[in-house]
Amino acid sequence: MGWAFVPLTAATLVALLVAALHRRLRPEFAARGLTAALLLVGTAAVPSLWIVSLGFLGHLPMFGHFIRWCGSAAGIDEPISPFLGIPAVALSMLGLVRTVQVSTAYRRMRGTRQETVQVITEDDPMAYTLPGRAGRVVISSGLVSMLDIDELAVVLAHERAHGVHRHDRMVLLARLSQAAIPLLRPLSDRLLFTLERWADEEAVCATGGDRRFVARTIAKVALRSSAPASALAIAGLGVPARVDALLQSDPGHGSCAITTSIRAAIVITALLAGYQLHHLAGLIVALCPR
Repeated sequence: MGWAFVPLTAATLVALLVAALHRRLRPEFAARGLTAALLLVGTAAVPSLWIVSLGFLGHLPMFGHFIRWCGSAAGIDEPISPFLGIPAVALSMLGLVRTVQVSTAYRRMRGTRQETVQVITEDDPMAYTLPGRAGRVVISSGLVSMLDIDELAVVLAHERAHGVHRHDRMVLLARLSQAAIPLLRPLSDRLLFTLERWADEEAVCATGGDRRFVARTIAKVALRSSAPASALAIAGLGVPARVDALLQSDPGHGSCAITTSIRAAIVITALLAGYQLHHLAGLIVALCPR
């Protein structure tokens, strides 16, 4: 059964590598690397959980007569300890329910109207980008009255960056990964933080390159702003760290050795994760009538 955890172990090592180095890379590369790491860990971990769960259930007396083929199809012929099987079954069921909830919330939040910016009548300052292809930016009248024209331009540039680069897709992957595997929350949070850093740097470029002014604006908005939990907002994760990063010089690309190592590790782990899916495919095929 040890083979079931080889892709997961490799994917976890890649995730740790990218998570440790993400602040030394440009936000856009770090975000893509973290997205790939989450995808790889999820691709390796979820099949591992289901294979172990079905292998465990397939050897239980009450279920074995009906689904013992599950264990054989997964390549697990020996009974699995309840200390491993029961948590695997519980995590699989909980993950399934939570991923459905996340997907439903994303569909409800997704913006379909085509206007670029919508101003809502609300005294509380807020600014966020709705998920979806439209990338609609929502700002409140309270925020508009709080900021001057240059500060408002920073906020709009930040939020538009989320829509232009379809950060909502990366956020969806992060939240689905976290829902399926709760242990991925630290990696998911790093991705959400890096997406905000990406949008911060885009705002710097779009508003004249004054990093200190952008940092002050973000700090000012974050002190009083709020947003729906599922939305991409300028007052998102890690505002103090983001402000500190903006006050530093323009982030470098990272050394060639670091970026090459990350790319190579992602490719190798993707092949291992694909091997894991091959075993899960055996279960799927076994489910189909012959």
